[in-house]
Amino acid sequence: MTPITFKELRGPILIVAPHPDDDVLSSGGVIQKAVQTGKPVHIVYLTNGDANTDSIRNFLHAPFIPASFRRLGRIRHLEALRAAAFLGVSSKRLYFFGFPDAHSLPIAKSTNENQVFRSPVTLWDRARYSFSFHRNAPYTRKTAISLFTEILKKVKPKTIIVNRADDTNPDHRAARIFLMDALRRTRMKPLILSYLIHFPKWPSFKGAFVPPVRLNTRNVRALSISALKQRKNLQAFRLHRSQFHAHDRLLRLIRRKEIFWLG
Repeated sequence: MTPITFKELRGPILIVAPHPDDDVLSSGGVIQKAVQTGKPVHIVYLTNGDANTDSIRNFLHAPFIPASFRRLGRIRHLEALRAAAFLGVSSKRLYFFGFPDAHSLPIAKSTNENQVFRSPVTLWDRARYSFSFHRNAPYTRKTAISLFTEILKKVKPKTIIVNRADDTNPDHRAARIFLMDALRRTRMKPLILSYLIHFPKWPSFKGAFVPPVRLNTRNVRALSISALKQRKNLQAFRLHRSQFHAHDRLLRLIRRKEIFWLG
């Protein structure tokens, strides 16, 4: 892997997190370095992670009804605020789109940009959370691209951190589709660094922290962080209390280096 220094990441920096906690898992070190050096960092959350049935069962101990999923969405919003604040990011630089968790990919792939979708867990067809970036924004492909375009114009990022297109989580794939569609509608040419959260046998429980074999290409970059920053990332992740059931494999992403792919 080729090392990349933080100096190569020009600000402002925009991080796209399909769910609350993806920002910490993917680029908590980047966030800390940005805060430390005064580079503006902004974070977009596509969903509130409100469809996580493990959290409903093991954290809320609640029935699988719309009220429970909506409650989880509000809790995960608060967790994201606390984790970001712990890493030094102001709530004014956090944007919650409130799109349907676990069901945003059909929206991203829709051939009808005005088709309205409904979350099967919250039963909402629009961003009803009071803290949504645009409250009551309908769940359509057109809306999602418009929201991302608005953020791009507002932030004017020189560096964008977003998940890889082949991440196996549907919401992660949707987030990238929406972002890239919005980016094509602007004249911006930011540095794009792609991260990976969900992928078969990634990260490995054994051996060195390296990309999956078939993804270990020449465009892989590794950003080193201190042991102190790694511990702080772990502390930030623990603030996502509803995710304590998270698989141990995900926790292995919080290491002394953060791996990205160019483009």
